[in-house]
Amino acid sequence: MGITTIKPTRTSPDTLQESTFSPTFFNDHFTLLIAQTPDEQYRAFALRHAVFIEELNYAIGNENTLNIECDAHDQHSLLCLLHHNATGIDVGCVRVVLIEPVRGRPLCSLPLEAYYPAPLFMPDTHPHAFSSDKTCEVSRLAVHPTVRKKPLSRPELASQDFPSTSPTAQTPYESIKESPALLSLSLFLAATAMVGLSGRHHVFAMLEPRFSRLLKASGLHFQQVGGVINYCGSRAPYYIDQRVAEAHLPKRIVPLYHTIKTQLAVQLLASFCPACR
Repeated sequence: MGITTIKPTRTSPDTLQESTFSPTFFNDHFTLLIAQTPDEQYRAFALRHAVFIEELNYAIGNENTLNIECDAHDQHSLLCLLHHNATGIDVGCVRVVLIEPVRGRPLCSLPLEAYYPAPLFMPDTHPHAFSSDKTCEVSRLAVHPTVRKKPLSRPELASQDFPSTSPTAQTPYESIKESPALLSLSLFLAATAMVGLSGRHHVFAMLEPRFSRLLKASGLHFQQVGGVINYCGSRAPYYIDQRVAEAHLPKRIVPLYHTIKTQLAVQLLASFCPACR
């Protein structure tokens, strides 16, 4: 299910300080991690539970008593965590759902196919119009609730979310200079890199129309390919060709993108993703 939780804030990629796009700035403060081990995957599922289930009360994922949010699509997905170095907190996550043909098994579908009616797609834009081994869906993009909220006073920051009580401790919000839009942008750039590295150039996502405008301001021009439906809010299917997106990124974002892609390439080449080898 293609859910994103980032809501455009007063800070947009156009107003972020230039230093925020610095690869050095990103490397100093954040690490991207492909969740491969059960513990790493649990961290992604727990963050999704905190956002989608506890905060937003979405009726998604498989029912369980483990305080995690996951579904069958996670079994054929690339999961990515955005880790904040100073606090040790996972501040964001995103997944790329792949369609992996397996001989003798029914072909997996994309999450949006389960709830978005095929007749609502514009002509020749349904996922089935593309080769399954070149198609994917970006979904379950989430940013830690505390990061998305206004900065709290120092005593309030000493919570279970950010347990450090050191007066010099840096919170994720402080690290991004009151720019949570940087996190959503970084996660979508990570998804763009994972898509390219795995050869899945045809990308779908279920987005709020206003979030697609935020992505457009960042140089990621998703094309709306169907009408809006009420599914965890107003959402519509969007499509982008990863090769075109990568080739037309704004110049000021390209160094950051290359840094993100480099971080992920090493992990993907050593991972379980056959398409990335």
